[in-house]
This record gives sequence, structure tokens and C-alpha cells, in this order.
Amino acid sequence: MRFSIFNKKRGKKDEKGHRDPIIVRFYKAADESPTVSTLAYVEEPSESSAASETTAVSSQSEKKEGSNNRKHRFERNSKYFSISVYSLFTILIALILALVIFNIASVISILGNVISVLAPFIGAGLLAFIVSPLVNFFDEYLFERLFHIKKAGLRKALSVILSFIIVLGLLALAITILIPQVIGSIKELLGKLSVVNLNSMTASVKNWVSGVFPSLDLSGFDSWVSSELSTLTDKIATFVTQSIPSIFTAGFAVVKGVINFLLAIAISIYMVCDKRRIARASTALTYSILPLKKAEAFISTSRECGQIFFGFIIGKTIDSIIIGILTFIILTIGGLPYPLLVSVIVGVTNMIPFFGPFIGAVPGILLYLCLDPVYAFAFAIIILAIQQFDGWVLGPLILGDSTGVSPLWVIFGITVGGAYFDVVGMFLGVPVTAVVVYLARRIVSKRLKKKKVEVS
Repeated sequence: MRFSIFNKKRGKKDEKGHRDPIIVRFYKAADESPTVSTLAYVEEPSESSAASETTAVSSQSEKKEGSNNRKHRFERNSKYFSISVYSLFTILIALILALVIFNIASVISILGNVISVLAPFIGAGLLAFIVSPLVNFFDEYLFERLFHIKKAGLRKALSVILSFIIVLGLLALAITILIPQVIGSIKELLGKLSVVNLNSMTASVKNWVSGVFPSLDLSGFDSWVSSELSTLTDKIATFVTQSIPSIFTAGFAVVKGVINFLLAIAISIYMVCDKRRIARASTALTYSILPLKKAEAFISTSRECGQIFFGFIIGKTIDSIIIGILTFIILTIGGLPYPLLVSVIVGVTNMIPFFGPFIGAVPGILLYLCLDPVYAFAFAIIILAIQQFDGWVLGPLILGDSTGVSPLWVIFGITVGGAYFDVVGMFLGVPVTAVVVYLARRIVSKRLKKKKVEVS
């Protein structure tokens, strides 16, 4: 049985271009008709035929003797050869795991360097995954059905250009509008938190605490605040002095980030334009290396893993944007100061599953506590209501059961990812854990099915 990918030309009505599915067809070679030999007559054995039969018998006896002599030589045994190969691979994998475990710091450092080098390609893949549905939508509904453009290449080019203009335009709009306002809010906040206003803020906090807890002794509160402020000032001065040499490093990092961003955009455009060619080549390579059943299982498993990983990232991004906008609207209506700054903090931290809402609430509460304790209390109530809405309504509506893992595995992924890769690890730890759990479930289910065991 062989496999082939057929590239049949479609008619103009059925021409979809990059939206054509990858077709895999299997075919068998035509069987040859059996040849039948018939004897016209039977001859009596002559002397020459008798001599040839004698020669044939003698040659057969010589072959038997030779085979008996070869029994004492080394012969390959496929069973023991397979056992030896499996044993060698098991020992090799065990050695690799031992080296990884005993040199975990070096392995993490190497992985970090590899990820840093591949950052443009990772960003390009994520951007291509976001833009690709838009390209398909514009290609099918706008340029094919509405404008009736027949040429698939022209439709694809127009769809790619329009999709990237929309995505990059929204990103540029968010940067040009959002970042200046956030910076302005931070400057205004630092001005209000200066030493001049320290006494008034300390008095307001002290009065509020005295009203809530009348029996609490606050005689040493002012001196404690003054000492902590001087200590904080010294720490800030030390930090600024020590961070001056790292300014050049930070500048280099910024330039490198801009270059990687532009490179990721260029790579993502190539990925979107050649996505069918990439998918076709990957499918052909998989079927050429693996057996047919394993290749099909590998492709379906990879597709499921990609949907779990990228589906969670896209869904969580949409969910966090909605939560940030909702927080901004409610804070603006409620009259709380710095709604944009606080909404950005809430939306960004909401990207972290499970712990994100708590991480985003703490800076806002501390900020409003310095301005007015009433603001802090109101913000705590608002953020609690928003996070309940996200957890019970919005999150399940957008994400559904995208990960398919229990809260225990979610906490495990966040903890391990945050311990080794900081904030990025806390965010990516959940989809990575979900993919690992999905693969483990498939392996366990397959082995149980093979052993005819059902666990319920």
C-alpha cells in the first residue's frame, strides 16, 4: 500500500486556493493476472533427463550438507535483536533524563537561550494563528461571495493585506492612545504621593483606621511611617545608582525587541501566505517517516494539542480584554480616579489563570488606600463582583473547557511555570500542562483499550 497527495486542478467555481483542505489518498497497485502453464503432452524420461535428475538430487544433497554446516555459524535472531535495540534506547533515555535532572539549572539556561533565539518565530506563529481566521473570513465572505472575485491568489493577497492592516492598526492605536495616558496617570500619581502630601495621607489613613478600630493604639504610627519612608528613600537611591550601568543593556534589549517584533511580522506574513504549503509539506513528511496508522494518529494528536494550546491563549486574551474594558467602564461611572491605569493592571494580570484576579486587585487596593480608604473599599467590592462575573459567566462562555484539566493541575502548571519562567511561565504553564495531561490520557486510554480494561 502506498500513499500519494494528488494536486488536481479545480474549476473556477470550486477554486478556494489556500482554503483547500489537505487531501491524502491511498491506493493499491493493479494486481497482475496470474500466468497458467499447461502441459500438451507427457514425455517418457530419457537418458539425458535421468542424468539431469541425478544431478539435481546430488545438488540438493550438497545444499542440505551446506545448511547443516552453517548451523554452527552465527545467525541473526530478529527477536533478540529487537530486545537489544529497545534496551539500548531505554538506557540512553535514562542517561539523558539523569543528565537533565542533575543539571537542571544549565538545561533551563540553555532552553532560555533557545527560546530567546526562536522568539521571532514563536511570535510569528502566534500572530499568524490570530490573523489566519480573519484571512479565511475575508477571503470567503467578503472577496468571494460579496465582490465575486474568481482568482484565488488575488483574494488571498487582498485578505492578507486587509487582515494585517486591521490587527496592526488596532495594536498601534492601543499603543499610541493607551500608553501615553497610563504614563500620565503614573506621573500624576507620583506627584500626589510626594512627601508634601504624606502628612495628609497619613492623617486620613490614621483617622479611617481609628474609626474602624477605636481600641487600636496608633501613637507610634507617624514615627513608623517616617522611618519606613526614609528607608524606602535610601533603597530607591541605591537602586538608581546600581541600575545606571544596566541602562545600556536595557537599551539594547529594547532595540532587540523592536527588531524581533518587525521580524515576527514579516515571518507571520509568509506563514499566512504559505500555510497550505506548510501544512501539505508537514503532512507528506509525517506520512513518509511514520507508518500509516501512526502518521494519522500523530497528525490528529498534533491538531488537538494545537487547538488546546492556542485556543486557551486566544480565549484568555479576549477574556482579559473584556475584563479590562468592563473595569474601566465601572470605575469611570463610579467616579474612582485613575480608571485607565487600574484597568490596564487588572486586564494584564487577568491573563494569569487562577491567581491573576488576586494579583491584579492588590495594586489597585494599595493605590486607592493611599488616596482614600473609601476608594479602596469601593474598588475591592467592584473587583470582587467583576471577577465573580468572569469566573461564572464570561470565562466559561469564551473559554469553555478549553484546557480539560482539573484545578489541581492548573495550580501545578502555574506554580512550576512561575518558579522557572516568572510571569510568562505562570501564563504558559497552564496550556503546556493541559497538553501534557491530554497526551498522557491518550496514552493511558490506548494501553487500557489494548489490554481490554475499563476503569470507571
